[in-house]
Amino acid sequence: MRNFRKVCRTLHRELGFLAVGLTLVYAISGIAVNHAHHWDANYERTLVERSIEPPGTGPTLEVQPVVLERLGVTVPVKGVWRASTEVLQVFVEGGQYDVNLATGAVGEHGFAKRPLFFDVNFMHLNSGKAPWTGIADAYAGILLVLAMTGPWLINGRKGLKGRGGVMMGLGIALPVVYAVITRLQL
Repeated sequence: MRNFRKVCRTLHRELGFLAVGLTLVYAISGIAVNHAHHWDANYERTLVERSIEPPGTGPTLEVQPVVLERLGVTVPVKGVWRASTEVLQVFVEGGQYDVNLATGAVGEHGFAKRPLFFDVNFMHLNSGKAPWTGIADAYAGILLVLAMTGPWLINGRKGLKGRGGVMMGLGIALPVVYAVITRLQL
């Protein structure tokens, strides 16, 4: 048993140090992703309202060049969409313009990647696919080893036979109870 504990301690210590950076990525991103309904962690969004001389509600092919000139768009236009008879949307890199053709009111929407959050969410959600999948799988394996070696590190009243066992039981019970409750609600 002594050698088993020694192996567990060594594995837990070394892999624990290795897991720190990845744990930070997944923890920060996990909180951001869990609160996506409150804020957009990936992009910082802006809205500037202004106006131009109304170009009129004529055919799109006639009003489009007039709108682009009056907006003073200097970046390449990715697309133009006639959302309604009175609204023309102009899409550019990093934003869009919503132009009311009748009134000249312009909503200039911009977005930019949030530093740190965009990158950690990219990794957490595995948007990069192939290269990150291997790293994420290795990290999941490390977490399994940490979970399996941790309980054997401490014995006595603070270990599995005492407070540690209670905490481990709670950690197992939480997802099980949640799964049962959500199944009953379906």
